[in-house]
Amino acid sequence: MKLFLYFTIIGVLFCSCNSDDETSNPEPNNPLTESLVELGIEYGSEDRQFLDLYKPESDCPTPIYFDAHFNGGTTTSISPEIIADLNAKGITVISWESSTSVGTPEQVETGWNDAELMFQWVIDNAETYNLDISNIIIGGSSRGSILSWVYGHKPNTNIKGLYFYNALPSTVWQDPSWWLPTENLTMASPPIYFVYNREPGSSTDPTDPDIHDPNNGITIVNQYQSLGIGDRTTLVHSIGQTNNTDRYQFLVDFALSVFETCP
Repeated sequence: MKLFLYFTIIGVLFCSCNSDDETSNPEPNNPLTESLVELGIEYGSEDRQFLDLYKPESDCPTPIYFDAHFNGGTTTSISPEIIADLNAKGITVISWESSTSVGTPEQVETGWNDAELMFQWVIDNAETYNLDISNIIIGGSSRGSILSWVYGHKPNTNIKGLYFYNALPSTVWQDPSWWLPTENLTMASPPIYFVYNREPGSSTDPTDPDIHDPNNGITIVNQYQSLGIGDRTTLVHSIGQTNNTDRYQFLVDFALSVFETCP
């Protein structure tokens, strides 16, 4: 009888200690609010259809900057510095892939279709990654501006802005019977920020021509103005002749001017 009572007391003490330990442990971190880097997320079934996601720590859904690289680049062509700068402001970065280079109408149209698929995947998975799909900026360089252009000008109030470097190279203007970028512009087109490395007229420079001519962006600015929305445009050129050649140098300020970030 005494032996039974001894083990009963020990058992009660053991259970009591265990219970105290469990209640004193902190709650596990909420994966929705933690920072996250996830590379190679498949948004489609083709090998080219993947994205890299860089999400900051946040208690509320985060706005998103989408980046599409230049011809021959990769999803890692975006600078780590701009990812860190945007994350520090509570903004998620998604760098997405399609065909790594485009040079024909068929390749461009494949990229447009991939863009539709990619953006829909993000919309469908926004809750999983704690993303604010009502607050997005679409951006990219050269090829990236082409592949992002059509989706970026859909009538969609969730698209708060477009940020493009060396946008719409002269090659995309050569066949108006196929496509002209001005055809996608409407009075609902979002604010747009162009940054160019060279000076206007660079495509016809006799010694060092460059298809990334600011005049192509100026054509878009002029069309915005004719639609009565010229105040939504900014164009900076010739950064290659300055001490700061960073293509993303204006992005954080632009993002903060159009986003509503988590307090």
